[in-house]
Amino acid sequence: MNRKNLTAAVLAGLAGAAGIVGSAQAVNINPDGLGEVLIYPYYTTNAGNSTLLSVVNTSEDAKAVKVRFLEGKNSREVLDFNLYLSPYDVWTASLWDDDGTPTMTTGDNSCTVPYIYGDFGGMQAFLPYGMNDVDPGDDTVLGDMSRATEGHFEMIEMGTLTDEDMGSATAITHVGGLLPEGGCAQLVAAWTDPDDTVEDDEGYWLMNPSYDMAPPSGGLFGGAAVVHVSSGTMYSYDAKAINGFSWSQMHDVPGNTSPNLNSGDRNTGYVFLDNGNLFGFEFEERTVDAVSYVFMHDQLMNEWTNELAVGGNTEWVVTFPTKHFYVYQPNSGSVDPVPPFTSTWNGDYEERPQTACEVILLDTIWDRNEVSPGTPDDPTGDPIPPIVSPAPPPTDPNDPDPIVPFEICYETNVIAFGDGSILGSSSLHSINTDTEFFSAETGWMRLQMDDYPYDENGDGMIDEEESELSREALGNLEGLPVTGFAIQRFENQFVGEAENKVANYGGIFSHKASRKLGSQYY
Repeated sequence: MNRKNLTAAVLAGLAGAAGIVGSAQAVNINPDGLGEVLIYPYYTTNAGNSTLLSVVNTSEDAKAVKVRFLEGKNSREVLDFNLYLSPYDVWTASLWDDDGTPTMTTGDNSCTVPYIYGDFGGMQAFLPYGMNDVDPGDDTVLGDMSRATEGHFEMIEMGTLTDEDMGSATAITHVGGLLPEGGCAQLVAAWTDPDDTVEDDEGYWLMNPSYDMAPPSGGLFGGAAVVHVSSGTMYSYDAKAINGFSWSQMHDVPGNTSPNLNSGDRNTGYVFLDNGNLFGFEFEERTVDAVSYVFMHDQLMNEWTNELAVGGNTEWVVTFPTKHFYVYQPNSGSVDPVPPFTSTWNGDYEERPQTACEVILLDTIWDRNEVSPGTPDDPTGDPIPPIVSPAPPPTDPNDPDPIVPFEICYETNVIAFGDGSILGSSSLHSINTDTEFFSAETGWMRLQMDDYPYDENGDGMIDEEESELSREALGNLEGLPVTGFAIQRFENQFVGEAENKVANYGGIFSHKASRKLGSQYY
């Protein structure tokens, strides 16, 4: 890897503006929400929830987009197809539980391959084969969809459609709100082999997926919402938008694992540090490292509430959207974990399910008056953390107080302040904020993803040498590539003077985070 640091001083030497323009030609997260790649941190069909989703093409170009849903534990594909958007088009869908199987429904006639819409809308169940055939962790059996009921999803622009060879762009462009007759059928036929015994009768994209394709042009945005119909709640969020992903078109067969977040051809990532300086790094081996780089954070922060008077509940979604490229050998190409991750996806199938756990430090939790846990006799003494469930081992066999770290083991994780009933997650950690040393109903919390105490030798003790371990930096940033949000729900059981009426309400708040340079870059 070559270090290419663009600090404020370097930018000044590059005439300032020219340096900023350069960052647009590398992987970066667009704070304005438009991009070539969209990362949606969470979906769920658990606990009576459905997930609504949308993607919008704001450009004048017709686009080919890979849509991919990934289950929450190790990001195995559970649904994958190609979506073709006409200029200024919108595509929408919903995810819901069909007797234990997450199912996508769409009433949108934008073209997909395979074609899902049909005459009266269309449905497509999530599929188990990516989990069961190559990744049978958690003792899953063929057809068991329990791992797929929550996770995250991504949309990757493969390229823009043109009319240069076969008229593909015109075939899917709405006119007066209507698609041309046979337009979507043309695209389906382009990916169809009518008879695999006859030579050269394949559809034109099977013969050459580059027909009518130009490089991505960006301009996508999207969002999703978790909806619980019977309680009358909806929690919505915006997708994270990545720019500068690829110079080249990446059009590929529907249902293929390509393109993915390692398919871009730009290997440099740029981020703004907390002091406002622009910083970059060029990766020599894998382009997914540039994607991970722009999500790297050493600390994650947000608010929480479980106020009893208003039935308050809070859950944090913590998602590592590129983790499987570092912990799962078929994707990482390594039997060892690839930094910054420290464990691999493994298990013995009998003693425990497969996991890839990372130690996270519950740094500090505060109430709204900046009070944090302390000893009863000496409030200024060493903090005694709230208990995390499942509880970690003690620092000393004679000391009942738990150590601070806990483990987050999956790609999509949920941390609950309360009873964990909002999302119904199966990857749940619970935070007890009502202890002998700290009792509060509201406040904020900080998770540390870089330095952390860790019982490395497994003896239940944390000695001085083990107390400040640090993950190896990715590029020049420490921590982990992470995204997500906090979801808050409140329940008002006294709506005016009306009887037997309950009002539920709430919202989603994006995580706040910091970036930390590795010590060699200070």
